[in-house]
Amino acid sequence: MRLPGRIRDHMAVVSGGENSRGGTGDMGNRTLRVAAAIAAAAATTAAASAGAGSVTHREPGEVLVGEPFTGARADPRFVGYGSACLTGAPRGAAPAEATNHPLEGCRRDPAGPVPPGDAATHGYLQLTDAHVEETGAALFDSPIPAREGLEVTFEQWQYGNTTRSPADGISFFLTDGAARLTTPGAFGGSLGYAQKVPDGSTDGRFVPGVNGGYLGIGLDVLGDYFGDGERRGNGCERRSPAGTEFRRPAPGPNVVSARGPGTGNDGYCLLAATAGNATTAGLWPSTLPGRLHGDLERMPSGASPQRAEELLEPVKRTVRVAVTSSQEPMATVDIDFQDGRGFQRVLRFRAPDPVPDTVRLGFAASTGPLTDVQLIRHLTVRTNPAN
Repeated sequence: MRLPGRIRDHMAVVSGGENSRGGTGDMGNRTLRVAAAIAAAAATTAAASAGAGSVTHREPGEVLVGEPFTGARADPRFVGYGSACLTGAPRGAAPAEATNHPLEGCRRDPAGPVPPGDAATHGYLQLTDAHVEETGAALFDSPIPAREGLEVTFEQWQYGNTTRSPADGISFFLTDGAARLTTPGAFGGSLGYAQKVPDGSTDGRFVPGVNGGYLGIGLDVLGDYFGDGERRGNGCERRSPAGTEFRRPAPGPNVVSARGPGTGNDGYCLLAATAGNATTAGLWPSTLPGRLHGDLERMPSGASPQRAEELLEPVKRTVRVAVTSSQEPMATVDIDFQDGRGFQRVLRFRAPDPVPDTVRLGFAASTGPLTDVQLIRHLTVRTNPAN
């Protein structure tokens, strides 16, 4: 299968530019090269975690997009999908699954310890509550200039599971601004960015990845996004250390993973992950210096919006994703785990090259048989001051 040039070129960069299409004796070397590529990202993660802690302060760049998601309305350029809603707006009927809609109020029958509704100025973008089998996304279908690089900061919450374990996770992704962004990718382990064949069935049909995918960051509590099960990364020459097997339990819980360009059923290759083991012999423990999932099991009945904010504050994780616009672009992911140490670098890796002239962006999350409440707040997109 021949992948688009941008996908193939970037995979060559990740592997040091070596050609993996040698003879039958090349399989062992190929495995070593994959391990080395992932190990480099893991080593960077471990070094950042073991160092002084905080990331060096930088002067902010020009604001390109700013949306707090705290009000009863959001920037109309954001399109809601599925269960995505605003807790700042009055509650109403549950939005139909798998459809686009304006971002409005959340359903009248919430599940789990969600923030109260009708809470303008104290609201959140709620991707899912703790109902089973929910899918939600917010898509910014308007081109954002990326020639000077980008720095994206947002707050995220994953908490309040009503099942024995939480699931699935939250993705943040950038797509090529030349293509429309009207629908997320496959949900479940693909977190609304990558493609998949449900449960890895050999005779199943693909659910395609997001249109014009450029970079997808998975803040993965459950851990499937790290693996290439369910045929994630279809057509990629370099595969996840967890292989292509559909695994239970999931191979990478509490792991942040980055996947690259893809279109339809092809690409979305694993680029880097906070997994401490880069070999194909699991387990793959997370090197994150904190937990993505927060400890908040209940919201008091009748809690005011202000009281809900107080309870949610310790559960917050602030994420910063940056991409440079240099000739050899780099990408970084920093997270503030609310532990007093500020932003800590968890990933640094070669970004897909070239960086598109413009990008569009989205958030996505889902539940399945396992549940979680998944929220977003205070999104800011700036030019990258590191350029």
